[in-house]
Amino acid sequence: MKRGIIYNNGYSIIIPNDEIWMTSWEIADLFYVTPVSINHAIKRILKEEVLIESQIHRYICLENGNHADVYNMEMVIALSFRFDTGHSILFRRWLIQKTSTPNRSKIPILIPLSGKEQHFC
Repeated sequence: MKRGIIYNNGYSIIIPNDEIWMTSWEIADLFYVTPVSINHAIKRILKEEVLIESQIHRYICLENGNHADVYNMEMVIALSFRFDTGHSILFRRWLIQKTSTPNRSKIPILIPLSGKEQHFC
């Protein structure tokens, strides 16, 4: 399975085109917290039934031959709101900017009216 890992260099968020599946260690690095606090937050999210474990969790073989639990983008987003670090704030701002910025590619629509004039929308 090819998986994408989100990186935060302190100034910007770098996200690959691949499907996001990250270990708790990688998520901890993204938000600049400990893996233990990530694991506790994951347990709280699952206990509160905010997300369904079978949809956001996998157990995979990593590139180095080790096996690890990985979590998808939904869990990463949920975790970003559980921490108050500069890195998690930067991730949330990036997320909000990406979801609230309108798509710049617009397709003109020609609406023929009953006259000789043509109007573009």
